[in-house]
Amino acid sequence: MARVTVRLHGAFSEMAGGVRHVAIDARTVGEALDVLPGELPGLRERIRDEQGRIRQHLNVFRNEDEIRRLKGEKTPLREGDVLTLVPAMSGGD
Repeated sequence: MARVTVRLHGAFSEMAGGVRHVAIDARTVGEALDVLPGELPGLRERIRDEQGRIRQHLNVFRNEDEIRRLKGEKTPLREGDVLTLVPAMSGGD
């Protein structure tokens, strides 16, 4: 089990009542995403879709690396890692 910091950006911080970071214990990115709503209930519906997958417009980074380029949810975590959750920007005319 690793103690990691989860950083919240943009709307995710707002949905978490203004919290910008929280420390949690997890072995993998997926486990961290499952534990996070227990700490910050306002994020429960924002992390996973109805099928349990990470929402399409949520970018998750382990340290500097986007998890889609690693092992996705199975990406292992080490003590001191930083997970960053960033809502994707979208828009247009």
